[in-house]
Formats: sequence, C-alpha cells, structure tokens
Amino acid sequence: MDIRTKSNSIYNKRISPVHQGLAALGLLIVTMVITKIVSGDSIVYWELAFAILMGYALFNAIFSISFVERGIYFRNSIIGFILLGIIGGFLASLFSGLSVDEAGSFRWLYVVFTFSYLVFISIVNAMRKIIELAKKQDARLRGEDVD
Repeated sequence: MDIRTKSNSIYNKRISPVHQGLAALGLLIVTMVITKIVSGDSIVYWELAFAILMGYALFNAIFSISFVERGIYFRNSIIGFILLGIIGGFLASLFSGLSVDEAGSFRWLYVVFTFSYLVFISIVNAMRKIIELAKKQDARLRGEDVD
C-alpha cells in the first residue's frame, strides 16, 4: 500500500500552524503549572519554553509538506513561532521570576534558534519544490500528460 493512500499518514494531515501553536501553548502552560507544583527550580521554566518552541518548529516543518497554499502556511508559521516565543518567554519570566537576561544564555539560544528555524523551514520548502519538479520530470519522461 502506498504511503499517500493511508488516511493516518503524516502526509495527509493538514494541521494549521495556528492550531499547532495553540496546542504548543496549551502544553507549555500545563507543563509549567505541573512544574510549579512539583519543583521550584526557576531555570526550568525557561528550558520548558525553549523546548516547546523547538517542538513547534519541528512539527511545523513536518506538517508544512501537505499544505498546498505554502505562502499562507509559512506566513502563519512564522507569526505563530514569534508569538509562541514571546508568550513562552513571558510565561517563563512570570513563573520563574527571572528575566531572559538573568536566566543565563537563553537570549542567545532564542536568537540562534530563530535563525535556525527560518533556515530549516526554508530547506523543507526547497525540498518540496525539488520533489514536485522531479515528479513532473518523471511524468514527462514516461509520456504522461503534465499540467
């Protein structure tokens, strides 16, 4: 059976970046509340905010493969990434009592990871374009009718 025909395939899921961001934000809030109950270590909140942001970036890039309207998807993805970073930083500061400067090297981690995210999502977009071109070329070589 071809992977594209399976209904539970990741390539058939079309999860909006807005929904991904809301799910990540919900997960962040739940984990921060649980951490507040269980532990009092203040740097953990910054680590949680950063880890959730990294998870959002990974799943966001994976789910971008199935979207047809790439421009809209990438615009919403980048806006979601920025908002999740800002809200996550605010929540980490609120829960920990530490600013981003007091939390150690998290300011630089956020800066470096933001540029890495933009590069990563651009690579995924380029891979998708290359695959589409290869499919068209393959169809032409086999003599099939191409758009």
